[in-house]
Amino acid sequence: MIRTLVVDDDFRVASIHAAYVERIPGFSVVGKVHSANSLVNSIGPLRPDLILLDLYLPDQHGLEVLKRLRQPSSGAEDIDVIVITAASDAASVRSAMQYGAIGYLLKPFGFPALQEKLVAYQAMRRQLSSLQRADQTSVDRVYSMMSGASQPAPKSHTLEAVEELLANDDSWLSASEVAARLGTSRVTAQRYLTRLEAAGRVVMSLRYGSAGRPEHRYRHQRSDSPRANGMGKSS
Repeated sequence: MIRTLVVDDDFRVASIHAAYVERIPGFSVVGKVHSANSLVNSIGPLRPDLILLDLYLPDQHGLEVLKRLRQPSSGAEDIDVIVITAASDAASVRSAMQYGAIGYLLKPFGFPALQEKLVAYQAMRRQLSSLQRADQTSVDRVYSMMSGASQPAPKSHTLEAVEELLANDDSWLSASEVAARLGTSRVTAQRYLTRLEAAGRVVMSLRYGSAGRPEHRYRHQRSDSPRANGMGKSS
């Protein structure tokens, strides 16, 4: 489970966001706090993996808090932060990026927007945990996952066709194999496979050959999948 700490000065809003998080499989809310001081003091006892950080806190601006969290002495420099705020000015966005926020979600928003952002974050964590050795393709893939959460959804009929193909096949398939079976281009198949992985509906594994880059292969999400068992490579 991804242990999530919700930070918002508004008690009602914090409760709404916490309820949203609890609806998403793989996430649990370990606490709700309403000030910068409470956030800093709760990190040790609660040990969150992810902080959903409001910027307008009563005792210190959220960007200053984020800057403090990134100091080696904070004990929180490895905790991921997604900023959730009504601040839409470019300076706030730029500072959040500079201080290491991995996402920025503007208020007001509904459950689907937060779900999409957190599912993309979840997929990014899985990708990083399965990464044995980075090449440029895998690095680009990891960096694109959070930004990809805001991209328009692909055509539903093609997405459904890709998912149905994987659901009815027990083997691991590459984007080229999926493209050949569906009569699409490899680029199109790869785009849909990436979208499905970000949604947690397929898993990706790397197959290493004798030379060259590892091949990305995909399989429908199921309990016996290597990703579900903590493995990152197919044989």
